Amino acid sequence: MNQREYWNGPVAACWAGRQEARERCFAAVTEAALAFAQLKPGMNVLDVGCGAGATTRAIADAVAPGRAVGIDLSATLLTAARAKQAANAEFVEADAAEHVFAPQFDLIFSRFGMMFFAEPVAAFAHLRAALKPGGKLAFVCWAALAEVPFHNTAFFAARDLLPPQPPPVPHAPGPFALADCAATQDILEKSGWRDIRIARLEVPAMLGRNLDEAVEEAMNLGPLAAASRGLEEPLRRRIRDRIRPVLAGHATAAGVLLQAVCWLVGADC
Repeated sequence: MNQREYWNGPVAACWAGRQEARERCFAAVTEAALAFAQLKPGMNVLDVGCGAGATTRAIADAVAPGRAVGIDLSATLLTAARAKQAANAEFVEADAAEHVFAPQFDLIFSRFGMMFFAEPVAAFAHLRAALKPGGKLAFVCWAALAEVPFHNTAFFAARDLLPPQPPPVPHAPGPFALADCAATQDILEKSGWRDIRIARLEVPAMLGRNLDEAVEEAMNLGPLAAASRGLEEPLRRRIRDRIRPVLAGHATAAGVLLQAVCWLVGADC
């Protein structure tokens, strides 16, 4: 299944229906990524893989009277984005690796949207053409699965209950495609970016406000969701029962918190 089909199918419907929970999950990551981007009033910003539009709206608020343009190939998620559209934000349904923009942006930003390109060198080179002279790139992507408790805790706990998983293909499009810093540096250099900066980010992410929410979110997000999708309900109940006490060990007064480990990546045009 290609990315357009994937992000216009059941996964996109799940993301659209759970967008408020997802924003709570990633609130600390979003705050750090937006700070890293150094947004200023008057900037024009392209938000790649904008999904349901929360980051685009946050950017629009920060750069007013500038504007934010969110681009995504999911019609499902963009319908949710447009339902809450800000005055100085707009949304484009297209593949960022192909859609042609005039060189109008001061910054290209992305929160977890840069890891899905089939040909990343070509895609990052193409994106550069949308920037004004002196434009910048700032995005956040996941570190390797083994390093990210937010994604691996429930998955590892239930692994023996899941169907055999194919071995990961290094650098294949997907959530962890840019987990290798050296490979990401090489991609950006080959696509013409300069002054590349990569910094590790570790922040707590709230899987749920309580244990029930955390269990459901774990079943609908990340590698556990991918591995358990389509399983019969009795087995899904066994998986929930398995991960519940594991996630209970991460419950706090502020919710069920697990560490999100990411890379903040910046570069100049």
